[in-house]
Formats: sequence, structure tokens, C-alpha cells
Amino acid sequence: MSSDGDDIPDFLMLDQIPANYTQQLETDLLEPVVFSQGAATTDGFARFTLQNKGFLHSHSKIFVALKPGATQTDVFLQPHVGIGQIVKKAVLKIGNKTLNEIDSWAALHAVKSSLITNENNLEREQYMTGRVMNHGFVYNDDSKVFADAYGLDNGMEYDSTGGRVNQPSWARMNGAASAECPSYSIDLSDLFPFLKVNQLPLYLIKEPINIEITFHPTTQQRVQISAAQPAGQACEIVRDELKFCADYIYYGTSDEMDRYAQGRGKDLNFSFVDYRLVEHTTSPTQLASGLVRNLGMANRMVPRVISLFAADGQTEDTIFGPNNSMAPSQSASGVAGPVKYNLRYNDRFEFTSDVDNLSRLFSIFQQSEGVPFITRQEFSDCGTVAGGLTDDTYQGRSQLGMDGHMFNLSTRLTNGRVGQRGVELHITHDAPSSGRVVDLLRCFCEYVRVARLSGGYMEVYNA
Repeated sequence: MSSDGDDIPDFLMLDQIPANYTQQLETDLLEPVVFSQGAATTDGFARFTLQNKGFLHSHSKIFVALKPGATQTDVFLQPHVGIGQIVKKAVLKIGNKTLNEIDSWAALHAVKSSLITNENNLEREQYMTGRVMNHGFVYNDDSKVFADAYGLDNGMEYDSTGGRVNQPSWARMNGAASAECPSYSIDLSDLFPFLKVNQLPLYLIKEPINIEITFHPTTQQRVQISAAQPAGQACEIVRDELKFCADYIYYGTSDEMDRYAQGRGKDLNFSFVDYRLVEHTTSPTQLASGLVRNLGMANRMVPRVISLFAADGQTEDTIFGPNNSMAPSQSASGVAGPVKYNLRYNDRFEFTSDVDNLSRLFSIFQQSEGVPFITRQEFSDCGTVAGGLTDDTYQGRSQLGMDGHMFNLSTRLTNGRVGQRGVELHITHDAPSSGRVVDLLRCFCEYVRVARLSGGYMEVYNA
């Protein structure tokens, strides 16, 4: 048998290992080494330090439970984001080098969560992460044969007299009974794209490995309040429930991992993506007249750009809160307002002419990200199924508050490495001028990075 480890499979890639290797799993529940609750206008913070042993399983979890205000007896999580709505920023560090750092993480998570199937949301995510963006038909009160609308389906029956559906009793967060508040989990691979394709060989790293989570302030943004609940109360993270469930994997029954370390493990290269957030304040008037915004990213490999048009002023008294992207408004005849979209870089436009068709924008998003499990009405505020979104309430909040709130745009770039002038977003958008007012243009630029682990020390640089 070779002693240089070249016969050992590559344990780093999340792929099938072409050999029958014994796999042992060890689980640790780690407490945060630093924790700050935050305040009404101050972010919370937690840092976890991992042990340098084994391979870190990419689906390790962070467990979180929330305690609403003392007089708030029934609050809920945003159905399309779940417990992830509390996360403002996520950072993965090795030594003083940063592998992944994502600002406004919950907004990006809302886009990625739209790719989860309805069945998975209902049967798994509702219990694991609090996401329950599952659709079901809402039948009329008379015949119970024909559905006159559709809405959120969390497995609970709609109240035929009150026109509402609520959370299951186990999911209700009651500030007066914090011991009964449910705990949810955040998947590590959702926090950090690096772990979507790679496992971290912790036992090969001689530097400290830290996970840093910044939480939103305690008021207005950590939970959504049901109807008739008092507003503006602080929602706290239950300190005793905040833990990192780290799964460490060991391969083989003898010296396979040692031989891997002495062979190919001496010099490892990782290719992965990170997201750079670019935000601009804006207004419906500016968007309607047309905007050109430089997103930067000069001299980088940028596979895709995600653009969101957020009504950032929406807070705890709505269904989606600020994690939204508003579609163009409609005329009295039901025609969506004009929209034009394009990206320019390397002295070329991505599209030969501005994209002004909402159906094509949806198709471009699908080609870039995958199939989103959202309806046409939720994406563009156009089209109806069985009469459209129901006006029945979810936790006392009208479900019409979801229409046109998921106008997520994403484009896969095809013109190669971005030149010195960076990427320009060209957008004309007839956004709503009342009620759901767009006040923030939020763009996530995905770019490629490379990490090299040599002699136990990590180097990180842009591709």
C-alpha cells in the first residue's frame, strides 16, 4: 500500500467516495465563546470556535430559540425565511483570514429559500428552520369542492368563519412561557457557500477556526407579530438554547487520515464563491426615471448578480418584513408597470436589448438560480390561480401582503472576467409609490475565491 496517501480518496469534496471507507461521526454541542444579546438599536453577536479535529460536516447546525416580549403571547417567523431572519451577517474565519463574509444574509437567504420545494417546506423545514412557504388551495365556504383562492398551507385547517389560518400550537412563541418556545436550526452550508461544495479538514489546520454571527437588533426585526399583539417589544435570543452542533467526521479504521495528511493533505486548494453586498438608497421616482448603478467587482470572476428592490421600511407588523423585493405596480386595468433591466460590463451589455418582459425576467432567474417555488402573483403581482392569493389571514396578517413581494432578479454573467470599470446595473422600475415603497436597491454579486491550505495555514485570495 502506498505511504504517500495518493491512494486515499479526496475527502474534501462533497461527492461520492469511490471506496468502502468506514465513517465515524462525533458530535459536540459548543457554547459561544462570545455572546451579546444586543439592544433596540444595537446588533447582537455570537462567536463559536471549532476544535481542530476530523472533517467538519457541512450540515452542522446552529440551534436558536427566541423569547418574545413579556406581553407578546403569539408571534411568528417570516414564512419564506424562518429563523434565518434574525441573522444580519455571517463570517467564517480561519486565523485572521476570512473565507466567507455575507452582509444582509437574511435577504440573500430569502432568495435561496425560494428554491425549496413546497413539500420540503411543509414536511421538513417547518419543523427544522421555521420556513413554511408551502402553497395550498383555499376552498370556498359553500361547496368545499372548488377552490376560490390559494394561500399558505402549514397543515392547519382554515377557519371557515373567520377566514384565517394560524401556526400549530407547538410553533407559537409566547413571551410569558419562554420555556415552551420552539428551538430551530440554521444549517452551516446555508450560512457559508464555501461549505456547499467543500468540507473543512479541521485536523489539518493549525489556526483557530471561528464562526461569527451578527444578529439584528432586538426590536422590529427578529420576529413578526400577530394581529393585536403589542408592537416594539424586545425579542431576545435564549442564551441557554444557543449552541453550535458540530459534527466531526473521521474516515477509515487505521491510518487513512494520517496518510492523507502526509500526502495530498500537505497542499490543498479550494475553489468557492462568496457574495459581496452593494446597497443604494433609492425611491420610486428615481427607479421610474431609470437608474444606472456601478456595482464594482473590477478584475474579478463574477458568475452571477442578484438584484432586489426592498421596501426596507416594512417591519414586524407584516408577513415578510424587510426581506422582500417589490414588483412593478399595476395600472387600474391590471397591467404591470414598465420595467427595463440590463447589466453592462467589459463595454458590453449582457442582453442585446433591455429585458422588459416579466415572464422573461422570471425565466432568466430560473436559468441563473434554478426553479423557484413561488407563484406568478408573488413574483410579479400578475396572474392568478383559482382567483389569486387569498385575503384570509396568516396569524392575523392578510396574505395579500405576499403578492409582488418576491420580485427577485438574478442573471448569470457570460462575458468572462469583469474589467476595470466593474459591473453596471441598468434598471427602470415602476415601483409602488405608496404603502409598499421601495427605498433600498440591494445587489449581491457572487464572485469566485480560492483558498490554499499549506502546512496547516490558510491563504485566501480572489480568483
